[in-house]
Amino acid sequence: MMVRFPRRRMTSINKRGIVMLGRIAASCILASSVFLATAAFADDQCPVRGGSVTIPFAPDPGDLTPSKKAQFPPSLIYDQIYDTLLRFGPKGLEPGLATKYEVAPDKLSITFSLRHGVMFHHGREFEAKDVVFTLDRILDPKFTSPWAGQLSSIEKVEALDKYTVKISLKQPFAPILSILATAWYTAIVPYDFADSNNLNEKASGTGPFMLVEYVPNDHVLLKANPNYWEKGYPCIDSIRYNIVPEQQAQISAFRQGNADLVAINDPKFIALLQGKPGNKAVEPAGPVNESGLAINTAEGPTSDIRVRRALSVGMDRKGVIDTVLFGHGEIGTKIPCGEVPYGWCQGKDPELPYYKYDPDQAKKLLAEAGYEKGLDLTIQVSLPLDVQTAEILADQWKKIGVNLKIQQIPDFNQQLDNYIHVKDQLSIVTLVWQPDPHADVYPIYYSTSKINLGKFKDKDLDALLDAGKAETDVQKRVKIYKDIQNLVADKVYMLYPFTKPVNWQYVKDYVNNYKAMPSGSFFNLRYTWLNKK
Repeated sequence: MMVRFPRRRMTSINKRGIVMLGRIAASCILASSVFLATAAFADDQCPVRGGSVTIPFAPDPGDLTPSKKAQFPPSLIYDQIYDTLLRFGPKGLEPGLATKYEVAPDKLSITFSLRHGVMFHHGREFEAKDVVFTLDRILDPKFTSPWAGQLSSIEKVEALDKYTVKISLKQPFAPILSILATAWYTAIVPYDFADSNNLNEKASGTGPFMLVEYVPNDHVLLKANPNYWEKGYPCIDSIRYNIVPEQQAQISAFRQGNADLVAINDPKFIALLQGKPGNKAVEPAGPVNESGLAINTAEGPTSDIRVRRALSVGMDRKGVIDTVLFGHGEIGTKIPCGEVPYGWCQGKDPELPYYKYDPDQAKKLLAEAGYEKGLDLTIQVSLPLDVQTAEILADQWKKIGVNLKIQQIPDFNQQLDNYIHVKDQLSIVTLVWQPDPHADVYPIYYSTSKINLGKFKDKDLDALLDAGKAETDVQKRVKIYKDIQNLVADKVYMLYPFTKPVNWQYVKDYVNNYKAMPSGSFFNLRYTWLNKK
């Protein structure tokens, strides 16, 4: 996600002006020079100060070291502790630790001007060396960061002076700004602290909250940073994450007044809170969760495109949504479109090939492929919603002559490893789409990727994926990703039954100015205030 900003408008932007900048950032690419102002999301003041927010949380984060693990939950915590160069707000791209960036005419380098006077929790001023250390650390093979591949287009990171950083690229790379705005990729850590301390015991960032203690399998406690660079924030004094593995126990804590915020992952529990007095729903924000059926295109019956197309038109997606999600979802996309204002596809396209439910056509395609008498397929699943989805699909596909055998795997990571390395035919994987499609589409669909879930090799698709990450004209890039959508749908490289929010969140009535933030910041509480009467 990059920004093109006309020279005549390169003036100072106030808090209100950043809203428009955010909208521009959501749909534009690399510019020559962009000035960033303070975030519009913040109110002018905290109407009420003080108090603590308690959140039932699962699973145990395990490791709070930024960029070390690919697990989503820990990022929800260290998002409070650390900052990024840029960040996403409700309206688009916002300033973080950078106040201005300039892009070279050849789009092979970006120079960031950094905010002055920002203090780390351990008492030192943030500077350019910290950015260099953070990005070099992620790219260092010895650190074994799962996000190193997201930064592989970086040639060099250098500090030009105390408050200026230059990032040089191997080739134009359109998603670079969105990656630098995502905490679970690029949270900034201090060069003089991170390597010498256990970040589960001692953490030092520039974020609105500071780590007090982490007791594994019990809780994580944060307190407000009194020297936070957004003066006057945060509004609350502390955050306590109680490790509560079971969803029902989390909801019970919320209903009994022992929690102020809860996130529901299983839609069957929504009815317990929806419309109930004393709490309110939080509007979901991207990214979104997608249920995707990985299909082995290299061998077995599903190597025949007619079989894959039969499975697609033999899937009643609305029926799956109504049964599994209790109607709280939408028909799945074919690639990550993201959520407004970050969406590339701008809604779901019902006209894409082989998405209309047509069991008669499914039977015809199977007959053409030599399976007039039916065929047997195996699917691996682990997560509860995926198990339910597989059971519904087994009923639906039985009507077209497909006998679906369901294998339950206890651990999702084991399921994914099994599918990548064993000759399975189908596997349901849960995908979290990021605002910029490259981060997810490229590793899943590129033929040489280690997590090429379809085990396919398609030169045309590879060419589109390479073009998508390099193209810096936003309209041309949108077209590329729409072309990718069409190709994936036509060749049925993956099946997508539904898309849904990562979770459905509820807060108590006295919790104010809390918003579910895009790009992983689902529990961002820097501007939240409590009005307990």
